[in-house]
Amino acid sequence: MITTVTLNPMLDKTVSVDALRRGAVSRASGVSMVVGGKGVNVSRQLRVLGEETVATGFIGGEIGSLLERLLDAEGISHRFVRIEGMTREGVTYLEPEGTMTSVFEPSHPVTLAEAGRLLEECRALAGKSDWVVCSGSSPSPAADDVFRSIVADCRSRGIPVVLDSYGSALARGVESIPDFMKPNREEFEQTFGTRLSGESDLIAAARRLVARGVRYSLITDGGRPFAAADAGGAWIVTPPRVVSVNPTGSGDSMIAGVLFGLRQSWPFADCLGFGAAAGAANARVRNVAQSSRDDIMSLLPGVIVKRV
Repeated sequence: MITTVTLNPMLDKTVSVDALRRGAVSRASGVSMVVGGKGVNVSRQLRVLGEETVATGFIGGEIGSLLERLLDAEGISHRFVRIEGMTREGVTYLEPEGTMTSVFEPSHPVTLAEAGRLLEECRALAGKSDWVVCSGSSPSPAADDVFRSIVADCRSRGIPVVLDSYGSALARGVESIPDFMKPNREEFEQTFGTRLSGESDLIAAARRLVARGVRYSLITDGGRPFAAADAGGAWIVTPPRVVSVNPTGSGDSMIAGVLFGLRQSWPFADCLGFGAAAGAANARVRNVAQSSRDDIMSLLPGVIVKRV
């Protein structure tokens, strides 16, 4: 089983409009809702690939209850921790030519006591898990240390853990040395105070994380080639070319793809290729993190994995 932890989930609502005009009334032609959040996206893609997964994190209020019902409808197992605050909503206005305009509410507050309850839940789930994935941002200062604590607990028990975050949650989580990290270029620069200006810098950054004790590191750069490293070497991976329809969740799909490969005991280079194809497969469709294995495999011939 793979457990995913999302501290800052969201009700992600997409409203289709003919045109969005500032200061005017727009009539919607359709509305869809889905549970948003990086860890949830990882669980969503893993479930489509046939992996057993459970999602946890913080939820609150009526919006939290709606998130649970939506996850049930998708068949995504979940064990979220209830908080007093209301889970946030995000609204994306989608115009016919594909232009998307998004408005996200502020994050819900979290108390130290609520953070402690989530840590207890994560300890229980980690004991049944092959991997634990810590993804996304922290909603408030009281939760900034949660990922660091989860990583430390997992490492102490020999349970491999992924950290894919930013801001304070990433800076603190790094201190516990996760097994797998996937910061993008900007996140790495902000966390480590180092500017990355080209592929050679990305490779050096990926190797730097491995030197700190990280088993698998990826430094991504949007849809451009990314760097990866483990104890056996380093690679530059060029994703396949696709027409991007909705890149939201592509990094999460990439993590799910790499984890899927690791669970199959594939060589790391093969895991990287499958992860790159999974990210690209996600970007070329509207629905987030729902690419089938066939969808992903169809893009594998366009992936270039080069050892450096």
